[in-house]
Amino acid sequence: MNPIHFDLTLVVQVLSFLLLVYILRRFAWNPLITMMEERRNQIEANIANAEKERLQAEQIKREYQEEMRKARQEAQEVIAKATKLSEQRAAEILAAAHGEAEKIKQSALADIERERDRAIAQVQAQVADLSVAVAEKIIRKNLDVRGQEDMIEQFIQEVGELPC
Repeated sequence: MNPIHFDLTLVVQVLSFLLLVYILRRFAWNPLITMMEERRNQIEANIANAEKERLQAEQIKREYQEEMRKARQEAQEVIAKATKLSEQRAAEILAAAHGEAEKIKQSALADIERERDRAIAQVQAQVADLSVAVAEKIIRKNLDVRGQEDMIEQFIQEVGELPC
């Protein structure tokens, strides 16, 4: 027995393998490489599109943040303007109220002054009437000095009891 023995099967197997490699290379390898290349190109395109969309999203986000900042600033300006306007209106209302209160006070003081003058005039008229009445009584009775003094005292008491 020969340790190195060539069998025809081994030669056929090697030839079959080489034929298979040739056929695969000729008909399957190029389409497989082409398909792999197309897949690689598609993945690169997807990555490029994803990067482009990410950049667009970041740009949109920046624009949105800028618009939100402007909107907040405008809102603050509107609030400040409304606050200032309401403070001005409150000051105007207070000034008008103080003016109206002053008018009412002056009117009330004028009414009080008129009533006081009228009361004084009434008291003066009553004093004059009473003086005339006392003088009339004195003349009628033609009293002596003591009777006149009593009558004057009575007149003073009557004047003191009159409402003012």
